[in-house]
Amino acid sequence: MLVRQELREQKRRGYLDAAVRIIVRDGLDGLTMNAIAREVDAAVGTIYGYFSHKSALVTELQVLAIEVLVGSWGVVSAEWDQEFCAAELTEGERDLARILAYAEYFADLASIHPEEFRLQQLQLAQPQALYDEDDLSRLAPATADLVRCPFRVIHAAAGHGSIGGSDRSFERALSLALLLNGIALVGNVAYAVDHCNPRHLMRSVVADLVLGWGADPETVSRAQSTVRAVCDARPVASVLVPTTLGPSVLAASPVSRDAGSTVHGTLTVDLRVEAVRVD
Repeated sequence: MLVRQELREQKRRGYLDAAVRIIVRDGLDGLTMNAIAREVDAAVGTIYGYFSHKSALVTELQVLAIEVLVGSWGVVSAEWDQEFCAAELTEGERDLARILAYAEYFADLASIHPEEFRLQQLQLAQPQALYDEDDLSRLAPATADLVRCPFRVIHAAAGHGSIGGSDRSFERALSLALLLNGIALVGNVAYAVDHCNPRHLMRSVVADLVLGWGADPETVSRAQSTVRAVCDARPVASVLVPTTLGPSVLAASPVSRDAGSTVHGTLTVDLRVEAVRVD
């Protein structure tokens, strides 16, 4: 029985890997169940035995992609945080530097993790009606985990009084994630790229946000200078190895969600207290 389960899991991963190859070669529009069947030389009915419909397969890929992005932020933020501590910043400057640094990380995602980045953006482009209830219940915890990355630094800053309104931390984290995703789409518009650098726009928007959240302007300015210096010395590309999403490879590398530990269980968002927790 165990051998049969292992063989089934190998086939499932093989179909996911085939889906990734199709996305890389033909784009998301080229991903169909028939295309996967041709890619692996199998009957299309066999594919449906593992994934009941295309959205179930895409959801699985999106969850894997988000795990990569969350894990990468953990690695990069830990590296940068050491530099922020070495810079002898005040608590407020460190708090704001961590928020500002998230924009620097996000600006590099499309080049460091191109397919993973496109898959997480697909949630914003796909009508929710294309996902069934099972897909949404599978995707929602992973999406909350992604929002949790900026949530943590925003909530910590609010808790220290570096910005106001700790009860709005989740709302702010979600807004930040959506804004950065929207700015990233500027890269798809040639005219916009010629007149507006997405990275510079991300920096400007995040700085304006923290000022609007009540941060001290001078503290923001000092934090910005430190973030620029640290990110120039330790850019994302020097910390992370560029990847192409491959479920079989990911399965062999558990994602560390916290320093020194791996989170298990289901991540939930309690909107009543606007906090993210792990059950």
